[in-house]
Amino acid sequence: MKKEIKNYLLRTIAGRKNFNKYNFLENLPDPDKILEENGYDYSVLRDLLEDPHLAATIQQRKNQVLQMGWEIENVSNTELKNQAVEIIAKLDLKRIGSEILDAINYGFQVSEIEWQIKDNKIMPVDIIGKPQEWFIYSRDNELLLRKKVNGFYIYADGEKLPEHKFIVSQHSHTYTNPYGEKLLSKVFWPVTLKKTTRNFWQAMIEKYGMPYLVSYYAAGASETEKQDLIDSINEIVENQGGLLPADTLLDFKESPKYDVGQLYKNLIDHYNNEISKAILTETLTIEVSSTGSYKIADIHREMLEYLGISDKKLIELGINKVLKSWCILNYGEDVKDIPKLKLKKKEKVIESSAGRDKTLTEMGVVFTEQYYRKRYNLTEKDFKLIKTER
Repeated sequence: MKKEIKNYLLRTIAGRKNFNKYNFLENLPDPDKILEENGYDYSVLRDLLEDPHLAATIQQRKNQVLQMGWEIENVSNTELKNQAVEIIAKLDLKRIGSEILDAINYGFQVSEIEWQIKDNKIMPVDIIGKPQEWFIYSRDNELLLRKKVNGFYIYADGEKLPEHKFIVSQHSHTYTNPYGEKLLSKVFWPVTLKKTTRNFWQAMIEKYGMPYLVSYYAAGASETEKQDLIDSINEIVENQGGLLPADTLLDFKESPKYDVGQLYKNLIDHYNNEISKAILTETLTIEVSSTGSYKIADIHREMLEYLGISDKKLIELGINKVLKSWCILNYGEDVKDIPKLKLKKKEKVIESSAGRDKTLTEMGVVFTEQYYRKRYNLTEKDFKLIKTER
């Protein structure tokens, strides 16, 4: 191969130095338009979670992964595998996994590993998610700890993160956007407009939806007499009682039904559907409309399971970075067969695994300790096999 061709292949041609509009900055601002228009304040996105429908869709998506069981694989060294199982068993995997999955909502999630010395080994004892606004990406797509100047986070400067201390999870990130795709930004307007619609609807109900009192005055009544009558009616409404002249006519009226109320409801349903589509890629698993059938809802649940299969890779990747750092810190760079976490859909242990295993055992099948550890996520110290005569 010619030298000039080789050099040509080994260097970057299309880079930020030539094309980036932020070339004057050392670091990259987040390109998200919602954050940019709100001063890069992540509370704008976090406040959206007050919407019950949005919170339900996010939790439903997370639960597809958080309900899964786990196992340690890719280890020929039994002692190393058992240590990895004990590490994972002591971690609050549900909380940690939920925080890692926040990368889907906010584009990326940074978690800090807490280490402790135990039995002359450095062990991970916790993994804690940190706020996104504390971090920034450089023009080389390197994650940095963002600096705060005069109470404001700035993009001009950042500190390099130490090795083996942080893990970063990204959702649909690209070269031009290492901050990832934020699903909460996609639902910003549906949630905001839904809140406005709900306020208008509530105001209409308060104004037109409540029963009201109607009275009648004589044709020759003066303005003072009319005002006195109105004041007496208001007193009845406020105090649930009052005095009126004996010959006063008073009717209790109910408001007519206004079709405009249905328009508000339809609009809110529309925004809810938009939220479901953005977070879950579908709608029927949250709310089955009157036209939805059981079969359609079943198909949508299957689609949600496929989404969970994709999302679980975020947790697996993050936890496996921790296990890799643990191996390197304790056993050196050349360690082989690094343990890996694998999430898997939980079986109904009593009805499926245990029932089947009991039947097979009665038929004469003898299972090994390896089988029980793999099938039920047990460590070597959790049980022992008792030999029985047949």
